[in-house]
Amino acid sequence: MKSANLQVSEWIVETLISQGINRFIISPGSRSTPLTVAAARNAKAITRTHFDERGAAYFALGCARATGRAAVLICTSGSAVANYFPAIIEAAMDNVPMVVLTADRPPELIGQGANQAIYQDQIFGRYPRAYENLDPPDQGSKYSDILTQLYRLLIPLTGNAPGPVHLNCQFREPFLRGNECQPAAPGTLPPSAEPVENILDLASLDMIKEQIPKAQRGLLVIGRGVPPHLNGTLLGFAQKWNVPVFADVQSGLRYDPSPHSINHFDLALLREQSNQVKPDLVLHFGGAFTSKRLLTYLNDDRIVYASIRSTPEIVDPNHQVDLSLVGDLTDILDKLEEVETISNPGWLTGWQAIEKIISHHLETQLCKMEQLSDPAIAYFLSTLVPTHQALLLGNSMPIRDMEMFASTQLKASGVYANRGTSGIDGLLATASGLAFGSGQPVTIFLGDLSLLHDLNSLALIQGIEQPVIVIVSNNRGGGIFDFLPIHQETDVFERFFSTPHDLNFEHAARMFGLPYAQPNTVSGFKANYAQALKSQESWIIEIKTDRKENRRLHQDLFQTIKDL
Repeated sequence: MKSANLQVSEWIVETLISQGINRFIISPGSRSTPLTVAAARNAKAITRTHFDERGAAYFALGCARATGRAAVLICTSGSAVANYFPAIIEAAMDNVPMVVLTADRPPELIGQGANQAIYQDQIFGRYPRAYENLDPPDQGSKYSDILTQLYRLLIPLTGNAPGPVHLNCQFREPFLRGNECQPAAPGTLPPSAEPVENILDLASLDMIKEQIPKAQRGLLVIGRGVPPHLNGTLLGFAQKWNVPVFADVQSGLRYDPSPHSINHFDLALLREQSNQVKPDLVLHFGGAFTSKRLLTYLNDDRIVYASIRSTPEIVDPNHQVDLSLVGDLTDILDKLEEVETISNPGWLTGWQAIEKIISHHLETQLCKMEQLSDPAIAYFLSTLVPTHQALLLGNSMPIRDMEMFASTQLKASGVYANRGTSGIDGLLATASGLAFGSGQPVTIFLGDLSLLHDLNSLALIQGIEQPVIVIVSNNRGGGIFDFLPIHQETDVFERFFSTPHDLNFEHAARMFGLPYAQPNTVSGFKANYAQALKSQESWIIEIKTDRKENRRLHQDLFQTIKDL
C-alpha cells in the first residue's frame, strides 16, 4: 500500500511538471525518500543526482540561467539543507527562479535531540520569494490542499521578480508504505500560475522623456539582466540619440563593433582626461554592472540618473538615482523612441577616439606576447570561443580581466557570471548546470581558488553530455588581493589574504577522468583550446602564472593607457 508520504510527493512532482518545471536535481538522503522516489519514477521528470548539496544547488542555478525556468532541488534534512543557502542567496539577488524541496523531521522530533533534526522552518530567512511548510502527510491529506500550497509557492516564479521558493516537507516514517491517503479526483488539473504584469509608471516615464531633449552629454549604461534580443533596439536608440553605450561584461553589447559601443570604457576611465567631462544624463538599463571605475566616475550629484529595469529591486549603490522606472523594457524603449533628441556630437566622437586608440594599443601589445598572463588569456579567449559555446566567467580577476581586455571578436552564445553575490563558490557546478540546461557546450574561465573551492563538482562535469572546458589561471593564490591596498601590509598579506599554495590540477583531472593540458605559451594555449573544442569532451586547461608578474603587467598596461 502506497504511503501518504509518497502519494503527496507524487502530487508535488506532477504539479511542478505540469507547470513546465521538469528538471530535478537530487542529493541522496533518507528523509527525502518520498520526494526522490516520486521524481525518479515519473517518466516526464529529467533527473540528475549529486552527492554535494551545495554543488547541486549551483547546478540548478546554472540550469535556470540557461533556460529561464526553475529547476527543482531535493535534499534530506539537517545540514544538507543549509548547504543550499549560498546558491539560494545568489538566485535571490539575481532573480533566478529555483524550487527548493527540503525534507524535514516531523514536529515531535524537532528540538528533542533527535538525530539530524534542526530548525528548518524558514531557514533561508528573507531570501525565498515564497515559503510553505508541508505538514506530515497522513490519511487525511487532500489533493486540493496540496495544490493550494503549491499555487501560493509558484506564483512568484512567474512574476517580475523571480527567484527561489522553498517548500519544507515534514515526513514521518515509514516513507513509502502504509498510511495511504485519498487519491486525487480523476481529471483534476492543477491551477496555472498567471504571470504578474509590470504596470508602467507613466509619470516616471514622462519625466525621463522630458530630460532626454535637455541632455547634451547623454550616456546609455547597460547592466546585467537585459535580454539579448533588445541589443539591436538599444543600439538603435543610441544612434538616434547620438550617445555612447557603456555595456557590462555580461552584455553582448560589450563585444559589439558598433561605433556607439565603447567597449573599453573601464580602461578609458584610467585616463584623467576621460574623467574630466561627465555625462549630464545617464539612462541605466538593467541591473548592476561590474566596473568599479564606472561606479566612481558616475558618482556625481550633477548627473541626472535614471534607473530603468524590468525587476523591482533597487540598483543604486551611489544613492544618486533621480528617476526610477520598472516595466517591460521593450515597451519602455518603444516609448523613448518617440522623443526628439539633441546632443553634443563632440561628446560621442571623443569616446570613439579613445576607444579606437585603446583597442589598437591592446591588440598591438597583447598579440606580440607569447608569455601567458591573465590579460592575454582574456584577450585571446575572446577571439577563440565559438558561436555554439557559452562562456561563464569566474569572479575576482577573470571577469574583470575579460571586461578590460576582451576584444570585440567574441562570438559566444552568451556570457554568464554569478554576480548576485559575486562569490567564488559553486562556479564549476554553475557551469555544469548551464551546459545541462542549455544543451550547449560551456567554457568557464576561473581562478585557482575558485576551482579548489568547488573541486568535487568535477563529478558533475563528468556526468553530463555537453562538454565543459575549464580554463583555470593558477597563480597559487588569490590574485585579486595584489590589486588591493592590503598588499602593502607585508606582515599579514601572504598568509592571511593571498592564501598561497603549491597545488596543481593534473591529478584532479585524472581522478575525474578528464583530459588535461598545461600550455606554457599563447600558441600552446590556442592549440590546446582548439584540441578541446574538436574533441567535444570536457577538459581542464591549467595556465600557471605569477601573481607578482601579473600585477606588474597590469600596472604597465594601465600606465601606458593613462599616457595615451
